[in-house]
Amino acid sequence: MGKALQKTLQNKYNVLATSKLNSSVSSNNDIKNLDITNRSDVQNTVYEFKPDIIINCAAFTDVDGSESNKNLAYLVNVVGMQNLIYASGKDIYIVHISSDYVFSGDSGPYSETDHTYPVNYYGKTKLEAENILRGSKKKYLIIRPNVLYSNDLTCKANFFAWVYINLKNNKSISVINDQISNPTYILSLVEAIFKCIILNTVGIYHYGSDDYLSRYEFAIAIARHFKLDDDLIKTINTKELIKHVPTYIAMRPRHTGLKTFKIEDEIGLTTHSTDYNLTMLKDSFL
Repeated sequence: MGKALQKTLQNKYNVLATSKLNSSVSSNNDIKNLDITNRSDVQNTVYEFKPDIIINCAAFTDVDGSESNKNLAYLVNVVGMQNLIYASGKDIYIVHISSDYVFSGDSGPYSETDHTYPVNYYGKTKLEAENILRGSKKKYLIIRPNVLYSNDLTCKANFFAWVYINLKNNKSISVINDQISNPTYILSLVEAIFKCIILNTVGIYHYGSDDYLSRYEFAIAIARHFKLDDDLIKTINTKELIKHVPTYIAMRPRHTGLKTFKIEDEIGLTTHSTDYNLTMLKDSFL
């Protein structure tokens, strides 16, 4: 997400990209090391760069890891937000990338006004960060996407990359058939964020594709678009996965599809189907 934002916005703004890990920092001198959990580090960076806009992509997104290492999840997802607010002046516009996991998944798809009730610790930290920002009296934009994916095959959290690489290597994969969402193509999300910034948009907005599908259905769509063998994709439900994978410990919401009517109506954005987005992604490989 951060890489895509930097690439898209660097010709429109004076962008300072930051990264915690040296391994993720390219040779580009525009990327600065920053530990969002360190208040002094955040303060110094904000003071030196004097941004008008902060886009917070920093997150501990390992859902199971958040259960076993709650301290780290809280530091990154909650304390990180507190540090940004503490360091930023009253006129700084904070754009925060949140998550569909703020919902229970019992009655999806969800609108922005629906009741939040996270069922795992990761979701709880993302919701707490949202609430802290909303109560801060800062000018803010909270975007909730789900199942982010792009053509970055090096990203471990990229569902597309996991499916594509395994099928490309003729490896069989088991994919959950009872967790539903509307996957978010990162380049489309970046354009949506850019338009929201241009229009000085404030509030909470959902973004994703205009269709809802399970992870299994998404994987099948990836295979067919890229002419890979979908017979390698085996279906499995959440209960079966819990039995077979000991590290799969966090509860998952079942249907966290996000309704996108608000961002379409108020910002004038057009959302697209997953098939359309996969076609766009395929074109980016050429």
